[in-house]
Amino acid sequence: MKERIEYIDLAKGICIFLVVLDHISNEGYFSAGKYPLNEVFEQMRMPLYFILSGLFFKDYQGGIREFLLRKFNRILVPYLFFYIIYKAIAWLVQNYTNFASTGANITSIWGPLWFLRCLFIMNVIFAISYYAIRRIKMSAVASEVLLGTTMFVIGILGYHLGDLRLNFGTAMTCMPFLWSGFVLNRRLHLLQRRIPWWMALIMALILFGMVYYLYVGENFFFTNTYNSSWPLLYIAGFSGTLAVLLLSSVIKWFPVISYIGRYSLIVLCTHMAIVTLLVASLHFLPETARQTGIWHSLIFLAITLAFSVFCCWLLKKYLPWFTAQKDLIKVDLQ
Repeated sequence: MKERIEYIDLAKGICIFLVVLDHISNEGYFSAGKYPLNEVFEQMRMPLYFILSGLFFKDYQGGIREFLLRKFNRILVPYLFFYIIYKAIAWLVQNYTNFASTGANITSIWGPLWFLRCLFIMNVIFAISYYAIRRIKMSAVASEVLLGTTMFVIGILGYHLGDLRLNFGTAMTCMPFLWSGFVLNRRLHLLQRRIPWWMALIMALILFGMVYYLYVGENFFFTNTYNSSWPLLYIAGFSGTLAVLLLSSVIKWFPVISYIGRYSLIVLCTHMAIVTLLVASLHFLPETARQTGIWHSLIFLAITLAFSVFCCWLLKKYLPWFTAQKDLIKVDLQ
């Protein structure tokens, strides 16, 4: 079990690392938003996160009530905690400081929180579908097929509806990703225990190459607008995620990346605040220190990751109830 947790943490770490890298590039680093293999990463960042989230679906003894209460603790509580804090900080900064003169946008600090809002909606949709289908008298295989079909119908409908309030459209579009994580959870041990490392590595490289080949333009999950057709969107997302899982099963553990993967929710919620402060700090540096060359970019990335690790340690130790480390509302298992 420990070995399996290690490689899943690494996969989660790769995922959050790519998210941090993307947000740093959006601030003008890595050659104004371009870096090697960007076309591959942008097709799999969000699908990877949604699929990894689906891995941990569990049919609790308390049914849908217990499931939703646990998701409230693990997803909605951190979302509300950081959203309220960041809104208060932004109000104070905008009204009582001259922060805007630095060129940094203080409102960007809560930008990544949309994912938690979207993920909670997805879990509600999935739980309602799962428990409703389970009530229908049919074989286990038929139930699995019906659940998968339902998720794809919702996904395709969401893809065509476009942007909706509270990222509801994105939640619908990405339901097949969450479902696939649920399905893969029963067979993940095959990636580590039965596939030789050299075969896993070759398969990962082939899948990465396929995702790169499938690139037809940028996909914006936040606004639920895509250049890829829905079949290509799902194929690229599934392939990229499987490639990361295969690669992680070979490496198993990597310093810093595995750690931030274990506490990926904290990194997700805090890294944009760090990036925003670093962007603002450049205003006070000499002109030569504001360049966007590769070394400046790597230093910027290293500082962001270092502070993210510190935030993980600090928040999980002192505020575990608000960062998904402990339950704020106790779940009655009786």
